[in-house]
Amino acid sequence: MLRKMPSSAKLLGLAVIAVTVSFSVSVMSADHAESPGADADPAADLADVFIFPSPEGGNKTVGAITFGGRPAPRSRIDANFYCDRNVLYTFNIDRADTNGNFDNVPDIQIFARLGTNAAGACGLQLENVPGAGGTFSGPIDQVFTSSGGTKAFAGLRDDPFFFDAEGYTALVNSFAAAGQTGDLGTAFGLGTRPRRDSFANRNVSAIVFEMDNNALAPPAQGARPKVRVWGTTARLAS
Repeated sequence: MLRKMPSSAKLLGLAVIAVTVSFSVSVMSADHAESPGADADPAADLADVFIFPSPEGGNKTVGAITFGGRPAPRSRIDANFYCDRNVLYTFNIDRADTNGNFDNVPDIQIFARLGTNAAGACGLQLENVPGAGGTFSGPIDQVFTSSGGTKAFAGLRDDPFFFDAEGYTALVNSFAAAGQTGDLGTAFGLGTRPRRDSFANRNVSAIVFEMDNNALAPPAQGARPKVRVWGTTARLAS
C-alpha cells in the first residue's frame, strides 16, 4: 500500500465543470516546467488535469491526469511511459452544495497506481472511479474496461496542452533588463509570426478514465451539481 507523503504531494490547477448537457469549464492553472526538485522526478511531476464530456456520449464524463512532459526548447524526457509503482496519483472531485458553493474537500478521490508483472509489462489499477463497479486494472497502451463497463487507458500521448513556453521565458527575462517592464510583443511575437506551441509534437504520460455522470454528480432538486477537480501525486517514502 502506498503511503501519502504530504511533503511530496503536489496540487495541480483546479477545473470547475457543470456536469450537464452543456459543459462550462474554468481552468485556473496548469503545472509545467517548474522547480528542479519536481522536474527531476518526472513520474510524480504532474502536468495537467482534464475533465470533459465523453465524445462517445452515454452519460459519461472523461477524466485524465498527465505527467512527465516538458516543453521545447528543454531536453526531451518523453520517449517512454513512466511506470513507477511507488507513485500514487489522486484525482480529487469536490461537488458544489445546493447553493453552488465548494468546500474544497474532496467528495470523491480516485486513486491510480502503476506497476509491472513478472514479465515486466506495465499495468494500471484504478480505485473508486464513479460508476466503475469497483477496483479494476489492465495493461497500458490499450483501452480496458471495468466490470461495470467503464473504460480506462494509460500510455504515451501527444501533449494536448498549448502554450508558448519559450515566449514566456523571453518575457520573464525581459523584466531583468534595467528599466524594462516586460516586452510582451517581442517575447510572444505578437503580430510578427504565427502562434508558437512549445508542447507541439511532444509526448506526455497519461492516465485516462470514464466516469458515470449519475455517480459523479447525482442530480439534486432536479439539477446536477457542478464539480471541481484537481490532482495530486505522492511518492512512497524509501
